[in-house]
Amino acid sequence: MDYQEVVKKSFVLIGYGAAGKWEGDWVYPIPSLWDRAASFIGEEGVDKIVGVCLPPRNDHYFYICGIELDSVDFNKIGEDMVLHTFPEQKYVVFTHRGNTDQIPATYGKIWREFDRKGYRIKAGMPEIESVRTDLFGKEESNEYEMEIWIPVE
Repeated sequence: MDYQEVVKKSFVLIGYGAAGKWEGDWVYPIPSLWDRAASFIGEEGVDKIVGVCLPPRNDHYFYICGIELDSVDFNKIGEDMVLHTFPEQKYVVFTHRGNTDQIPATYGKIWREFDRKGYRIKAGMPEIESVRTDLFGKEESNEYEMEIWIPVE
């Protein structure tokens, strides 16, 4: 699986957030958060929607989906929205290509490669999923792409 190492500058994320979990009483808020974040499409300068998972690779998590800003802009924060700031961080970046129902399989490949190469997740840092706004509505096609950024030590 192809990937690259990237140092991402600090950023601010505003959007919609919710807690989720993979075990017990399963709670999966991610699709509804992406649906809500789609409301940003059409705003000037919004070319991608970003999802952030804290902590990565965990059964219990907090997920935020929205837009990335260079700095805090309180005028963009609407009702029921959250704002988080993240420091500069090194990531390993993978790309999922194809139907969204194959994203779990892509993550399986990512974690195998991640473990094989000896990468270690940087505690306290977000996992990032990024999709260009022109790909919204194409989630069930082979044209769909999502970047997956895993924070590393």
